[in-house]
Amino acid sequence: MLFNSYAFLFVFLPVVLLGYQVAAHWHRRAVIIWLALSSLAFYAYWSPRFLLLLVGSILFNYAAGSLIASRLEDRLPTKTVLWAAIIANLAVLCAFKYFVPWINGVTAVFHHPLNWSDLILPLGISFFTFTQIAYLVDLEQGAAHRQDLDSYVLFVTFFPHLIAGPILHHAEIMPQLHARRDFRLRSDDMAVGFAWFVMGLFKKVVLADRFSTEADRAFLVTGVLHTGGSWVGVLSYSLQLYFDFSGYSDMALGLARMFSINFPLNFSSPYKSRSIIDFWQRWHMTLTRYIMSYLYNPIAMWINRRRVRQGKKISRKATATVEGFVQLVAFPTTVTLFLAGVWHGAGLQFVIFGLLHALYLCINHGWRVWRTTRPATAAPSALVRRLRGIGSLLLTYVAVLIAQVFFRAAGVGAAMDMLAGMIGRHHGPVPLRSASLLGVNTLVGLVVGYLIVWCLPNTQQMLARFKPSLQLAPSDLQPSLVRIAWRPTPAWGFVLGAVLLLVLVRMQVPSTFLYFQF
Repeated sequence: MLFNSYAFLFVFLPVVLLGYQVAAHWHRRAVIIWLALSSLAFYAYWSPRFLLLLVGSILFNYAAGSLIASRLEDRLPTKTVLWAAIIANLAVLCAFKYFVPWINGVTAVFHHPLNWSDLILPLGISFFTFTQIAYLVDLEQGAAHRQDLDSYVLFVTFFPHLIAGPILHHAEIMPQLHARRDFRLRSDDMAVGFAWFVMGLFKKVVLADRFSTEADRAFLVTGVLHTGGSWVGVLSYSLQLYFDFSGYSDMALGLARMFSINFPLNFSSPYKSRSIIDFWQRWHMTLTRYIMSYLYNPIAMWINRRRVRQGKKISRKATATVEGFVQLVAFPTTVTLFLAGVWHGAGLQFVIFGLLHALYLCINHGWRVWRTTRPATAAPSALVRRLRGIGSLLLTYVAVLIAQVFFRAAGVGAAMDMLAGMIGRHHGPVPLRSASLLGVNTLVGLVVGYLIVWCLPNTQQMLARFKPSLQLAPSDLQPSLVRIAWRPTPAWGFVLGAVLLLVLVRMQVPSTFLYFQF
């Protein structure tokens, strides 16, 4: 079920809110069970057959967690159980995500009748798999506690995050589920959650879907587009991806807030970043936290211990040497981003997407390491600092844009064709598709889109005084060019009501979110 569908807005959500209010009069456990069952129904609405996979995954990991917890109590080794569970989880994920596309490709080449093209990727499989692996790892390390089955099912399946994140950490959610509080609906949380949800719905339906038209047309004919058409196509996709993911994140956090549950932030104006390091601290923030905690840090620790055993240093001074930088920074960064790229898809273009960002991050880290060794110069003027800031922002955005071409293209060849078009390598008569992409409405739409992205505050900044999430990003504490603050007033109610009406009119055929495919 999609958040941007009439079925969700007029049937599912009202029924779940009403049931939550009724269950809250009985007991906390009734609330937990109601939300868990509602979330399973939410998932089954999309595909009942994959509900069995979700339930099987939950029961398997809950059993593994219980076994790990009981062995910990008996002081028995638990690594074998943990690794068996991780391998089983990853095997299922890889089977759907990589093996099925691979076998279909092989059989297509050899014209073999075997074809599993009707076997689609289960919705949200990456997110509920990663969530449970992190819980098992933390449980084995003593950083998590054994949970009752009801709370565990809700932690994994709570519908606002089930299909596309944010990737929740048990330490953030479990205390909220076990808190001794009144579980009835609160008017203040409902107001904040509803406002946040409507803002996200607007981004998805009115903005993201608007830019998807030009992006889809451009990426269908990457080999013939001229410079203007190529740039319009890539910029349109960049804005589509931005508003699609930002809108989904807003809706997810807003829905959770309606039930007085705070989620971690997942999106914080990433196109305002002035470096790639800053970008990854703003884009898909919970994924970045996940891969840092469960991929990058273990690899970095392994390298550190290995260097210590060899009698080598792991200090900042050692990092400033070429050999130290390669081992301590470049290697863990490249491996982590390579795996992050592979996670996004089975094609080679996703590998290149990951490696491009690994290269960007290595350059960024190298700049920070070696730049600090240069002697300090006089402080630049305010104008020079502002120009440097604008230059850093544009440089970062262009680097992100190039990687997004691989992220969106159907293959490496299509991505290279699009990049060639952007630098004017396609000549000849102007194709009709290229000419039509340069219409006035399209160009005005792009200008408006970038004004929103770069000049307006993001939604958590608008809601900042009401503590809309577990924490605000440091960048959200900085003032934006235009100040807009939401308040529970009749004027804001009228504005959001008009926005919702506009969205409902345009929401004739709901479109899926881009991150659903991961």
